[in-house]
Amino acid sequence: MTESLTDLIRRADLYLDTPAQSERYTELGEDFYNFFGSDQKRVSSQVRNLQQIVVSARRLGDIEAFVKNQMGKATGSQQWRQIGESVLEHLKLLRKKADELSADEVQRLPLRLHLAREWVRTVVGAYLYAKALNEMQKEKSDNV
Repeated sequence: MTESLTDLIRRADLYLDTPAQSERYTELGEDFYNFFGSDQKRVSSQVRNLQQIVVSARRLGDIEAFVKNQMGKATGSQQWRQIGESVLEHLKLLRKKADELSADEVQRLPLRLHLAREWVRTVVGAYLYAKALNEMQKEKSDNV
């Protein structure tokens, strides 16, 4: 008997919440801040674009295609070329985890998307935290 999708999602959440995975996703979010910074004190449009594509994607391949597209653009792709391989590696590991959790291809698709959406939340959260720390540090130094 195969597990229900709800049970698989619980198992996926346990995987995402391990300290090792949390640390990896946080480091990636910090890398995003280091490469993209912010757009005039706002969130980088590149980070928001990644978040939007992950939330709206119908399959994991859509997200991978977005990253590859950003890396391949003629202009403005330098930061993506620096971070893109790492993002693709994260997505590859999420795909692998979904495949390990379920042999049922019908369950894998929503499981992959769930993993990617939770992953991007952590990555963007770490990016926003790095942004906030940087802004607070600047405010402190401006007030001295």
